Amino acid sequence: MPVMKKVFEMRSAIAVAAAVSLILAFLVPDPARSQAVPDPAEKGKQAYRTGEYDKAVKEFTRAIQSGPVGADVFFRRGLAYEALGKLPEAVNDYTRSIGLDGSLDSAYNNRGSVYYKQGDNDRAIRDLTKAIELNPSYALAYYNRGNALYRKGELDRAISDFSRAVELDPSDADAYNNRGWALLQKNQPADSISDFSRAIEINPRYSLAYYNRGNALLQAGDPQNSVKDFSKAIDLNPEYALAYYKRGNARAQLDSLEEAIDDYNHAVRMNPSYADVYNNRGWVFFKKGMPAQALRDVIKSLSLDPQFVRAYVNRGWIYRSQGNCVKAIQDFTAALKLDEKQPALYAYRGLCHLDTGDESHALQDLERAVSMNHDDPEVIMLLGALKEKSGDYDRAIDLFTRYVNEQPNDAVGHFDLGVALGKAGRFRESAHELSKAIEIDPRFRDAYFKRAIVHEFLGDAQRARGDLSAALNLPETKPEPRSLREPISTAHVREILSSR
Repeated sequence: MPVMKKVFEMRSAIAVAAAVSLILAFLVPDPARSQAVPDPAEKGKQAYRTGEYDKAVKEFTRAIQSGPVGADVFFRRGLAYEALGKLPEAVNDYTRSIGLDGSLDSAYNNRGSVYYKQGDNDRAIRDLTKAIELNPSYALAYYNRGNALYRKGELDRAISDFSRAVELDPSDADAYNNRGWALLQKNQPADSISDFSRAIEINPRYSLAYYNRGNALLQAGDPQNSVKDFSKAIDLNPEYALAYYKRGNARAQLDSLEEAIDDYNHAVRMNPSYADVYNNRGWVFFKKGMPAQALRDVIKSLSLDPQFVRAYVNRGWIYRSQGNCVKAIQDFTAALKLDEKQPALYAYRGLCHLDTGDESHALQDLERAVSMNHDDPEVIMLLGALKEKSGDYDRAIDLFTRYVNEQPNDAVGHFDLGVALGKAGRFRESAHELSKAIEIDPRFRDAYFKRAIVHEFLGDAQRARGDLSAALNLPETKPEPRSLREPISTAHVREILSSR
């Protein structure tokens, strides 16, 4: 999320949130419309400037109780209440200030800021819009309304407001930062990097802008430079747990696994309740071949966040790697209950069903995954093999064709398509695909054997015998991990040849 001008951290479900809050405008009253301020009001101003907010409230209250006062005194007491976190009281005072002088753009801006803090984005936007109507050059109100619009998910309107804010105030690093973050959510990392860089030019010690630019670089596929930005953010703010976490993610992408684990360790020491860190550290342990540590971390992640889909998926993969398909299926099922719109989850569960020999449920899950536009080549191939095995040759041919269109140099794909075409009685097409498989891999023994059978159906005994002889002169192959077929044995080829 964007940063507003007083910073507090908020969490985001891919991607990580930036800090947000609103800046308040301190009204300079118009002497022409303001009554003389009693002495207690002057004391209140002084107390506010020195950070003595309780004292400021008391002095402004004395001024109000001593007799009629102008809108400015209620406005200033509202500022003090807001500084103390007494938001309802702040809203009340800003409202009274507006009641005394409806032209106070700053009062609308500040009441909007409090509504934002209270989570009432619609009221915030209404007040900030009114502030802009009263003062079309009010850069701060555009900035603040941009933040409220961002929170509502209205990214285009938010970006428009941030753009207007920087037009009116080109020195506003926060507005550049926030526009950059909104652009990043629209998957425009190049534009967002430009904005974060501008924010850093304005404020070279802006740790959040370095952090956000690191995220943009990571999204743009540049983990090497993202590490540099996260490191700078940490240099400026050594307690920046999120920066350690994201640098860990970048280092994991670079296969700097020990360094990634070190960053995750720092992050969990600073924030022991951060489920994402445990999950990601667990996955790095898994990549390092340390399944016990991986399982421990992912289980910890789920204890902190029982709704964490990715943690169920990761634990499922760990269980599958250990041969525990029952538990893996349970985890993938739990993930699907939380997010049934992810085709990959059906694919993962389908692969586990296949591992257990449950082809019926595997077929259902893999079909569901592919129907939801899941494009994992392994899943497409396996589903094609299951369809072929079940006798649905047309569907198998469609799937294998889709695969070879995407992977035209994969001999196994052409082989599987050729076999399915042969079973469907489309022998000439079958021969073409099997020949393509042999062209890509001249030592593809089973392709020669299958093409020999096709030649038999086409009435070409000489070519059939030539292919069988070629198959006999090649070594037996191991089964492909993507195939449900057993390789053809030498004994079987000899038996066919001797019968001719």
